Amino acid sequence: MSLSLPAVDKHRLAGLQDGVYSIAMTLLVLELKLPAIGELGAHLSDAVLWSALVSLWPKLLTWLLSFAVLAIFWLGDVRALAAIAVVDRVLLRMGLLRLALVSLLPFSTAFMGEHGDRAPAAAVYAAHLFLLALAQSLRHLYLQRHPGVVTSANGATLSDAGLQAFVTLACSAAAVGLAFVVPGYNMLALLPIALLDPMRRFTRARGEAG
Repeated sequence: MSLSLPAVDKHRLAGLQDGVYSIAMTLLVLELKLPAIGELGAHLSDAVLWSALVSLWPKLLTWLLSFAVLAIFWLGDVRALAAIAVVDRVLLRMGLLRLALVSLLPFSTAFMGEHGDRAPAAAVYAAHLFLLALAQSLRHLYLQRHPGVVTSANGATLSDAGLQAFVTLACSAAAVGLAFVVPGYNMLALLPIALLDPMRRFTRARGEAG
């Protein structure tokens, strides 16, 4: 039995999108918890608590990375929706697929936070980000080939979303490959994603000043 998806108003998709992103971002923090008191030893001391807090740093870094990546993906989706006049059936299916991948990110984050120094965890996490970026890139290509669903006033916004999608796709693909060479450190391949927006603003500011 196939599910027939009609076209919908983009504001309804935006509402669902914001809800899924906010829940996924909130669920990320659930992995940041100290061991139970019994696991900390019979004699609990300040030193033991400090040591337990310090031992959380791999999970804390993974949480921060996942939160930042989700924020970047959310911003890309917001920009794309701003450039769309109507969400047709294809865009709706693409949007729902992306939201399914977003809702799964807390699992990948927990896996990475627990075993980030092992190749399987690093590869699964990077591959998850790659799939998110791939879905975003495919949507951009679809919008380029179907200009009728894009508002002419938001061409620059769509261009920004496309650039972010392709840079994220390239960086996450590099992270997948590096996961089998330097697991954990492979996440450094994602740094250009965070630097893209500041560099784009700086370039535009220089262009306007010139």
